[in-house]
Amino acid sequence: MLPALLRSFVGGAVGAVVCLAIVLTLGVLALAPLGSRAALMGVPAAFACVIVSATIFSILSRSRMAAGGPSSPTALIISYLLGQVLRQEQAGASAMSLTLVLAVLSAAVIGMGFLQMLMGVLKLGRLARFVPQPVLAGFMNGVAVLVLLAQVPALLAVAPELWPGHAWQALHQSHMGALLLGLATAGLVGVLSWVAPRWPAALLGMMLGLLGFHLASATWPELNLGATLDALEAGQYLPGLLALWAEPVATLSLLAQHARPIALTALLLAMVGSLESLLNLRAADQRSGEQSDESRELWALGLANIGGGLVGALPMTRSRSRAVAIEMAGGRGGVGAMGAVLCSALLVGFAGEWLAYLPRAVLAGVMLTVAFNLLDRRSIQQLLRQLGRPRSPSESGGTARRDGVLTMSLVCLLTLWQGPGAGVILGLLLSILLFLRGLNRSLVRSRFSAQQRPSRRVYPPQVEQQLRAVRPHILAVELEGALFFGNADRVKDEAQHVPVGASCLIVDLQRVLSIDESAAMALLQLDVGLARKGCRLLLAGLGPHNSPLRRQLMDYWPEASAAATAAATAAATAAPNAGPNAGPISGRCYLDLDHALEAAERQALQTSLGPGQEQALGGAVPLAQCSLLRDLSAAQQAVATAYLQPLSLKAGERLFKEGDPGQGVYMLTRGSISIVSGSGQRFMSFSAGTMLGELAMLDGQGRSADAVADQDAEVFLLTPQALSAMAAADPLLCSRLYRNMALHLATRLRVATGAWRSAAGVQ
Repeated sequence: MLPALLRSFVGGAVGAVVCLAIVLTLGVLALAPLGSRAALMGVPAAFACVIVSATIFSILSRSRMAAGGPSSPTALIISYLLGQVLRQEQAGASAMSLTLVLAVLSAAVIGMGFLQMLMGVLKLGRLARFVPQPVLAGFMNGVAVLVLLAQVPALLAVAPELWPGHAWQALHQSHMGALLLGLATAGLVGVLSWVAPRWPAALLGMMLGLLGFHLASATWPELNLGATLDALEAGQYLPGLLALWAEPVATLSLLAQHARPIALTALLLAMVGSLESLLNLRAADQRSGEQSDESRELWALGLANIGGGLVGALPMTRSRSRAVAIEMAGGRGGVGAMGAVLCSALLVGFAGEWLAYLPRAVLAGVMLTVAFNLLDRRSIQQLLRQLGRPRSPSESGGTARRDGVLTMSLVCLLTLWQGPGAGVILGLLLSILLFLRGLNRSLVRSRFSAQQRPSRRVYPPQVEQQLRAVRPHILAVELEGALFFGNADRVKDEAQHVPVGASCLIVDLQRVLSIDESAAMALLQLDVGLARKGCRLLLAGLGPHNSPLRRQLMDYWPEASAAATAAATAAATAAPNAGPNAGPISGRCYLDLDHALEAAERQALQTSLGPGQEQALGGAVPLAQCSLLRDLSAAQQAVATAYLQPLSLKAGERLFKEGDPGQGVYMLTRGSISIVSGSGQRFMSFSAGTMLGELAMLDGQGRSADAVADQDAEVFLLTPQALSAMAAADPLLCSRLYRNMALHLATRLRVATGAWRSAAGVQ
């Protein structure tokens, strides 16, 4: 047991050393507005983050690897805050007091911690899952560019105060030696990461850059490679903290002058830090197969930042790079995290003076690789493709891709122009707008007529002929997503898409997730608007599998039923052929779209069929009028009838089941029979006057599905043996029966092909 704990502890220590370069550079980045004093104050603040804040987080977190540390986005936000304070003070960086810097930094980080705890209490951690990828990519790309720009003074070996306000003067004073050293360090880190991914590339690059700096300085003293860091002198930093908390009144008076930027920065840090931490948590959970509690993690992050803020630490986030470095070195769980904390503390205690030898250009080179890794390369590739080869609006997915690229670009540009705060605010606003637009745009999935997609009911040929004229007047619209106040108007406006002369509009709610009161009222208004046009509204997809949605709709529907009934009655008076259209919802709900289409077809048949054609509505059909015996003489029908076996079925009784051998062809003279799967899904239904089962008899294969009577039914069976005897006795009669089977199959094929051609737009 002990060796395993020891290996984990040592692995954590190695991981801390590996991440040393990142900690140092982020400390300098966060306090970059202080110019030459950035390292003097930024490095202790970074180490306070990986020691104090990380200790609290590793104790309170319940995730597998609770490794915390500073991050590029939060360090950049702190840099912007200090820049604002510096401008408000109207003083140079060298004149800005240590007490004010510590007070501002501590207040922002403590405020961040309290806000994160509040987010944890309110269970807001799950909101990170709803941030669109383009928004996150745009923010990270903007931060990456800002991090890169922040390294320019160190790479050019110029005073930070001259950049960018006196850019020309800074460029005139720049030294190419520092630039070459920084680029060489960045290139070395990149090559090491590519050649040996498991090696600590950042640490090795920093050490080799340090060696190259001092060798070059000793060999060519006249070569200017830029300045080095100041030594970490805790003797200056700790007294400043003690003075800060020893005089709370003076501290509060200092903070009161900058309360607004501090409060906004705390809010921004809480949003960005929490989002980054939760996304890293999700990545870790996917790798380990665990499911962490986001609210608990936010609570732990909040307490860690409060504790770190009390000692002037940089904002802490859950660090993915630090966790991976510790795990690759053998560290596991809380023991590995504490090993990293203890190693960081030892570095501060015993190696602080050695930090003075680290060149700023080398750290800037390491930071260039950090900025490169922050870039969302996939979004940049999409942007380049859009610029190089614009996609057609009609191309599948083209609109969504262009929207994503545009969103990413806007967030990135605003982050560069106005800073991370403006980028995050714009990102959140765009997230809401994209969410609402997506719901609104995806509401209508498709529109079609019954001619394009008829029901699965098989009718006799003469009835099918009648339906060809009425199906174009039966319309359907499929909806998907959530119906709510944001898109309820689109539901009501569907009446505008219904042409004059339409007999029925079917609204398919199969893919609708929920309905609120506004959407229910919109459906009522759609009902009234259709009634004025003489069109009936049917609702599909409200079967037992979707009973919660049906209950939601029924809860709202009665509230306006009186008004809808009165309006529909007035419309029916003006258009007598419209039929009843208002009233209880239960009379217009159907299991699925197919059953609703069948109901609409039957309603249309009630007004279009002539006398003697009631068989389409479920009446009995004489055997002589069935499709198998059509166009036969009375004598031939009498001969054929002698070979038939009558069968009676009760409602729900099975005629045959899947896999049964084909015992013959059936003629349905009364009732209805449906072909269904084992789970009960309907493939097609046969009306009186049609035949079924001919395929299995003709090809000798087994039945492909079950046949179940929808209601009491009468059928007649013609077996293969009877057909063979008929062929021997009367070959002409047998050939005509085969011809009728072929015509029946051809009619079904034409209906299916016509529906496909209409849906595909083929002429």
